[in-house]
Amino acid sequence: LLVLLPNTATLRFSAYGFGWGYRSFSLPYAIVREFLGASDTSEQQIRLAFELNRLQLLSAIVPCAETPYQGEVIAVPIKNLQPSP
Repeated sequence: LLVLLPNTATLRFSAYGFGWGYRSFSLPYAIVREFLGASDTSEQQIRLAFELNRLQLLSAIVPCAETPYQGEVIAVPIKNLQPSP
Protein backbone atom coordinates (compact mmCIF):
# COMPACT_ATOMS: atom_id res chain seq x y z
CA LEU A 1 0.00 0.00 0.00
CA LEU A 2 1.40 3.37 -1.04
CA VAL A 3 -0.10 6.67 0.09
CA LEU A 4 1.14 10.10 -0.94
CA LEU A 5 0.37 12.90 1.49
CA PRO A 6 1.01 16.16 -0.38
CA ASN A 7 0.07 18.39 2.56
CA THR A 8 2.81 16.84 4.68
CA ALA A 9 5.25 16.05 1.84
CA THR A 10 5.53 12.51 3.12
CA LEU A 11 5.40 9.15 1.41
CA ARG A 12 3.69 6.55 3.57
CA PHE A 13 3.60 2.84 2.88
CA SER A 14 3.00 -0.40 4.66
CA ALA A 15 4.92 -3.62 4.35
CA TYR A 16 4.32 -7.16 5.51
CA GLY A 17 7.12 -9.29 6.84
CA PHE A 18 6.81 -12.95 7.70
CA GLY A 19 7.13 -13.23 11.46
CA TRP A 20 6.49 -9.54 12.17
CA GLY A 21 3.28 -8.78 10.25
CA TYR A 22 2.28 -5.40 8.85
CA ARG A 23 4.14 -2.22 9.71
CA SER A 24 3.60 1.32 8.53
CA PHE A 25 6.49 3.50 7.32
CA SER A 26 7.03 7.10 6.27
CA LEU A 27 9.65 8.83 4.18
CA PRO A 28 9.81 12.60 3.53
CA TYR A 29 9.70 13.62 -0.13
CA ALA A 30 13.07 15.37 0.29
CA ILE A 31 14.65 12.03 1.21
CA VAL A 32 12.93 10.33 -1.73
CA ARG A 33 14.55 12.92 -3.99
CA GLU A 34 17.99 12.71 -2.40
CA PHE A 35 18.33 8.96 -1.91
CA LEU A 36 15.87 7.39 -4.35
CA GLY A 37 16.37 9.66 -7.35
CA ALA A 38 13.03 11.45 -7.78
CA SER A 39 13.69 14.53 -9.93
CA ASP A 40 10.99 16.57 -8.17
CA THR A 41 8.18 16.11 -5.65
CA SER A 42 5.38 15.53 -8.15
CA GLU A 43 3.19 12.51 -7.49
CA GLN A 44 4.48 10.84 -10.66
CA GLN A 45 8.15 11.21 -9.66
CA ILE A 46 7.59 10.08 -6.06
CA ARG A 47 5.67 6.99 -7.20
CA LEU A 48 8.28 6.19 -9.83
CA ALA A 49 11.15 6.48 -7.34
CA PHE A 50 9.23 4.25 -4.90
CA GLU A 51 8.58 1.57 -7.52
CA LEU A 52 12.11 1.60 -8.91
CA ASN A 53 13.68 1.36 -5.46
CA ARG A 54 11.51 -1.26 -3.78
CA LEU A 55 14.46 -3.54 -3.05
CA GLN A 56 16.48 -0.71 -1.54
CA LEU A 57 13.49 0.28 0.62
CA LEU A 58 12.96 -3.31 1.66
CA SER A 59 16.55 -3.66 2.80
CA ALA A 60 16.19 -0.35 4.68
CA ILE A 61 13.10 -1.44 6.63
CA VAL A 62 14.00 -5.06 7.42
CA PRO A 63 16.15 -4.04 10.44
CA CYS A 64 13.06 -2.31 11.87
CA ALA A 65 11.55 -5.75 12.50
CA GLU A 66 13.86 -6.14 15.49
CA THR A 67 12.18 -3.36 17.47
CA PRO A 68 8.83 -3.69 19.26
CA TYR A 69 5.90 -2.32 17.28
CA GLN A 70 2.77 -0.71 18.70
CA GLY A 71 1.07 0.39 15.47
CA GLU A 72 2.92 3.68 15.05
CA VAL A 73 4.25 5.00 11.75
CA ILE A 74 7.98 4.27 11.57
CA ALA A 75 10.33 6.73 9.89
CA VAL A 76 12.51 4.83 7.42
CA PRO A 77 16.05 5.04 8.82
CA ILE A 78 17.95 7.26 6.39
CA LYS A 79 21.25 5.58 7.27
CA ASN A 80 19.76 2.34 5.87
CA LEU A 81 19.12 4.02 2.50
CA GLN A 82 22.72 5.03 2.00
CA PRO A 83 24.76 2.70 -0.18
CA SER A 84 27.38 0.63 1.62
CA PRO A 85 30.98 1.83 1.12
